[in-house]
Amino acid sequence: MGRHLSSLLAFLAVAATSPAASALTCALDFTVEVTQGVGLIRPGTRLPGSAEYTTTGQSIRQDGGAMAHLAQGSMSIGEGISGPIWTLITTSREHATDLVGVYAHHIEGLSYGGIHYVGPMALTLYGAPGSRPAPVPPITQAEWDQLDIRRSFSLHAPGDMLAGDVLDLSVLCH
Repeated sequence: MGRHLSSLLAFLAVAATSPAASALTCALDFTVEVTQGVGLIRPGTRLPGSAEYTTTGQSIRQDGGAMAHLAQGSMSIGEGISGPIWTLITTSREHATDLVGVYAHHIEGLSYGGIHYVGPMALTLYGAPGSRPAPVPPITQAEWDQLDIRRSFSLHAPGDMLAGDVLDLSVLCH
């Protein structure tokens, strides 16, 4: 019975994974105005940030209509804080805010008071319900600009977080 359950779970994992339309490469430049600081990074500090990624062409359906789009690339903020991007999460709903999240993990370059900020590191943008026609990554600057209700950044550590508002987002995708 256990072998059949394992086979069923493997089948469901493959069935839940669907190919995206095509691979997409994007470069994002942004500024984070810190709202929750860490060490010498105080609230009000502005940090430059960037992210470059290419989606792999694989998307995984998530709960609530969200889609995870597997990606490879990197995200960085400030001086020397960076990590590899592994996914973009997108939603498209008419009853709740739409979102696009860019997520990195295995972060290096920030530790304070014995706490290592290893992630995840997230750039999360929220738009009005229905602003995204489908749960796919935005391509044009105008599509990214529609995600204007809230734009947040966070870098997590056990029991703590560096966080801020995202300003001045510019995106180039192809």
